[in-house]
Parts: sequence; structure tokens; C-alpha cells
Amino acid sequence: MIRTSAVFVLLAMCLLATGLGGCGVSSVWDRSLQVGPDTGAAYNGKVTMRTVPWERVEATLGELHQEIATSDIHPDDWSDQKKAAAKAKLVRGLQVSQDPARVLFLGNSRFRTTDDLTKAQADLGRIAKNLNADMVVWSSRVLGKTDVIVDRPVTSSTWGTGWFRDTDGERRPDTFTAHTTSWVPVRVTLDETGAVAYFLRVNP
Repeated sequence: MIRTSAVFVLLAMCLLATGLGGCGVSSVWDRSLQVGPDTGAAYNGKVTMRTVPWERVEATLGELHQEIATSDIHPDDWSDQKKAAAKAKLVRGLQVSQDPARVLFLGNSRFRTTDDLTKAQADLGRIAKNLNADMVVWSSRVLGKTDVIVDRPVTSSTWGTGWFRDTDGERRPDTFTAHTTSWVPVRVTLDETGAVAYFLRVNP
């Protein structure tokens, strides 16, 4: 039987198709993590990492969103067959070839960010281990430019003359330089990236 809670995951994931709307730590992946309806037994093996085309994920979630939006029946009341079909569509959209009935959704993370995602695989692997997932399927795409406010260091220098006593006890003038650094908010234009990841467990 497909649990009702699994349908809520499909509803949440479909937000990606409408532009990665609001969702709801150490990385942006952690901050946007939503735990899924399934749970996996303890797992300490290798985590398989896969990337899929953004367009494929977006199209799949768009189809699911449309199906939910046009249905006269609330997803909670869908038949087990219809719930299984929706799950199978999502699994196939992620290019996961295993039997959808064996695939557990342990969590997902989706967001827009201007952060650097070059360490994505390390972050995703760590989260996968925490969730006992054995597979991560993820995708990202630059969505365009956006203005953000960031703090930039601004250093100023001050010059002056002071007096000191030399080894003979005489007071002599000497120049000095003092440097101070302040952090100033600055508007900059950066690439905005959309990203999504699914943490899966494939039962034998």
C-alpha cells in the first residue's frame, strides 16, 4: 500500500516545477532539507551519486503538479494504484531504473542560491549517510543573474608623527602608519543557481 504521507512528498517536490518556491546547519543543502515519509535501516555502505538533466526533472514535476491540480479527488484519497503510478513517474523522471516499489524517499532538498556549489557532492554524501540513503539524485542549473547585498572589506590608512626616546634618552620624532578595516554592505550582481536533490534508499 502507498502511504498517504508519500503523496505529500510529491506535492512538496512539485514546487520545483513552479520555480523552486519557498521550502520548509552547515550548507545550503542542509538548510533546505525536508525529511521524506520513508525511513531506511542503518546503512554504512557506498552512496551512489547521480546527476540528471534539470529539464527532465522539471518536466516530470510539472506533469505531477498538473495531475494533482486537475484532479477532482484529493491526493490523499487517490487509489493505491494511482498513488503508485505517481510515484513511478517520479522515480522514472529521476532516471532510477529500479522497481519503484523498492525505492524509498528519505528526503529532498531544493533551493535558489548564489552560494558556491562546487562542494555539492561532499555535502550530499554526508547528508545521505545521515539519512541512511544509498543513492542521491541531484540536478542544478544557473537561472540567471540576481542582485544581492554582501559585506566587503574596506581598508583605510592613517599617517602621523609621534615622539619616542632613543637609547640615549633623547626624544625624537618618528612617523607611523595605522591601518583599519571595516566591512561595508555592497550591492553586487551574481549568478543565481537552482538546485534540487533527492535522497533515496533502494530496498533489495
